[in-house]
Amino acid sequence: MKTLKVRSALMAMAIVLTLGLSHLVAQAAACPNREVGGNAYGDYDCKLRASCQGWCYYDCTCSNVFPGYTCNDVLVEAGFVLDENPQCIN
Repeated sequence: MKTLKVRSALMAMAIVLTLGLSHLVAQAAACPNREVGGNAYGDYDCKLRASCQGWCYYDCTCSNVFPGYTCNDVLVEAGFVLDENPQCIN
């Protein structure tokens, strides 16, 4: 009977640990509050505006933009998808 209680307690701890770690991993996959970086076309600084349906929406500013390019070129090169009419933001 004693080993059954110990096994049950260990199983409960394992379940709590698994759920806790799963929650942390899920939070890490969420949208970061800020994206900062640079590439060959310039530097960007983006702050999270909203997120919905798995998409992250940012307000971005660019600096040190290479002559002949725009902030949009910097953001596209960085991997952002430009959307003029986001469906989730009012």
